[in-house]
Amino acid sequence: MSETGRLLIVEDDVLVRAPLAAFLRECGYQVAEAMTPAEAQVLVDAKELPVDIVLARGERGFELAGWLRSQHPEVQVILAGSLERATEKAADLCQEGPAETLPYEHKFLLERIKMLLAGRDRATGG
Repeated sequence: MSETGRLLIVEDDVLVRAPLAAFLRECGYQVAEAMTPAEAQVLVDAKELPVDIVLARGERGFELAGWLRSQHPEVQVILAGSLERATEKAADLCQEGPAETLPYEHKFLLERIKMLLAGRDRATGG
């Protein structure tokens, strides 16, 4: 399988981040990893690392999503976390609250990534 998409996983727990990154690489995506939102910001700003989708969670994920929205609006964000706790904050950033809870269900996340990239391709005519 050969997908097109460049993903950045922002997760401080290596036991969550590593298996998810490995799964997405097996699906054909280019995957970069960051432990913190600050590290993610540096990677996204780097011209050598173009990113289509950032996966993040929690309060820090919302802060990162807000920064991405203002600095890199072309980058899609998938937020994970407690839906109940985060819905109010999500309203400021996106039309839906967090779509994924921990532990990540890899196949569900894969379908969401495909949907976002397909929407991007339709919008850009690619």
